[in-house]
Amino acid sequence: MKKILFILCAVVLVAGACSQKPATTTAPTAAAPKPAASTASTTTGSSAPKAEKKAPSTNPVPADWIRMYDEVKGYEFMVPQGTKDSQDTKDGVDVYIASVPAPYGIGVMVVAFKNKTLSKEDLLQRAQNVLKAFNVKDVKIEPPKELSDDYSIATYTGTGDDGTASKGKILVATDVTDNYIMFVDSVAGQFDANEKTIDEIWGSFGMYSGGSSGNS
Repeated sequence: MKKILFILCAVVLVAGACSQKPATTTAPTAAAPKPAASTASTTTGSSAPKAEKKAPSTNPVPADWIRMYDEVKGYEFMVPQGTKDSQDTKDGVDVYIASVPAPYGIGVMVVAFKNKTLSKEDLLQRAQNVLKAFNVKDVKIEPPKELSDDYSIATYTGTGDDGTASKGKILVATDVTDNYIMFVDSVAGQFDANEKTIDEIWGSFGMYSGGSSGNS
């Protein structure tokens, strides 16, 4: 609880700004394949040398997902089944935080608040301020890619208090009055292995209003 309150206080200072925790529904997915039976033969006498087990270069995209949504704030997105989350609201700023379990170790944070004066460029600056409020140093945000009139995505890097480097993606979205900033990241060394899952998470974000254009 102390952690979420600290985050809320920091975000409120940055945002200048949903009351209910996003509800969850299990998304229909195909059953995960069962492990194939081992066909390795056993040897007698001296044992055969064991091959060194290497970590996969890319973590597979999870098969099972759940839908997170807030009808009041008007947004939704998907996270892998088993994700641990928490949410709270302070002074009109809604903050959702989640942690995708091993082997991914992906962190997710969504900040939602009202301000009809902000552009997507303004929201990216607010995103940088949020990171700095959490003592993330050496924050570097690459030039954003405009996905539509309502959405932009950017890759960022930073270093935490403990010296751990992180890398992730920031999605900003606006529908004129409501604004959303979504962070999806992992330890920098695991980013490449997790990028497909990271893209699935931010790519699932949607606004009920259809955005300022009405088409998003």
